[in-house]
Amino acid sequence: MKQLLILFLIVQLLGADEGDWEFERINYYFENDVFSNTDNAYTDGSRLSALMYRPEGESEWLNIPFTESLDRVHFISFSLTRQMFTPHDLTRSDVIEDDRPYAGWLYVEAGLHQSSETNLDSLALQVGVVGPASGMEQLQKFIHDKLGSEIPQGWDNQLNNEVGVQLNYQHKWRYIPEPLWGVESSLVPFVGGEFGNIAIKANTGVLLRMGWNVPEDFGSSSIDEGGENGIPVRRKCLYTVVKPWSFNLYLSGGGTFVARDIFLDGNTFSDSHSVDKNYLKAYGSFGFSGRYKNFSLDYIKTYHSKQFKNNDDVHSIGSIILSYVFSP
Repeated sequence: MKQLLILFLIVQLLGADEGDWEFERINYYFENDVFSNTDNAYTDGSRLSALMYRPEGESEWLNIPFTESLDRVHFISFSLTRQMFTPHDLTRSDVIEDDRPYAGWLYVEAGLHQSSETNLDSLALQVGVVGPASGMEQLQKFIHDKLGSEIPQGWDNQLNNEVGVQLNYQHKWRYIPEPLWGVESSLVPFVGGEFGNIAIKANTGVLLRMGWNVPEDFGSSSIDEGGENGIPVRRKCLYTVVKPWSFNLYLSGGGTFVARDIFLDGNTFSDSHSVDKNYLKAYGSFGFSGRYKNFSLDYIKTYHSKQFKNNDDVHSIGSIILSYVFSP
């Protein structure tokens, strides 16, 4: 509830003078490695986001620079996100030199999106805090206490407080093959990059969806891979009215070049625990998406390759996305 109130306060403050902004979609993400029976690495996260339509020509200073704006529909998104990272052994109170640091990341994000039938550009600014001020230590200890699980002992060694500023850009293409035996599909390749004191990365990947009444949007993704969820190709997509239900399965995969990652390299401006990271990372995911009228549910299972030199296991995490799509 607190996340919801904060997000809508942000939307109201930033959109107060934009009377023509209209809600398109609200997404709530829940991510946890409990779906893989583990409790380490990227272990928990959540995100609440609101996607809004922004009329073309209004507030042109919000257009994404150096991109073609003709025949595009403009959207703007606001979100509040938290993420938690821990080493494998939660019972140790000392610094585990050969495992990743404890870390929390709490941030707000504002994103600009320009979409068409075949292309999507997204540019997002994230501002937040890493370290004790993120509150992730208290949150994990509270959850573990309520569940009767082992209370993590090593949060005294977490990354130091650091304000994070991150700029992310992504471009997606959308291809629609002819239906095969009544089964629809869409193919969404993408490239992107991010820059800031939290991470410096470049990534590429592709999403394949197959099913019935496949939504006219650029697909679903986990918090860190693929951008904002369900950005439509046009304003108020009519599929929620003409086609009251949809279901599709999907596969996704990609790779990332990691020049810097604060959750592996440690703090930018102070000394902290760090590990020797791998510069190349790959991921693969599968899942499904179902919608009835305005409500949709996505489930994604994502497998990440080893992220640092002494990393013993491939890590996986499950993502659940609950969404409400506003009708025309």
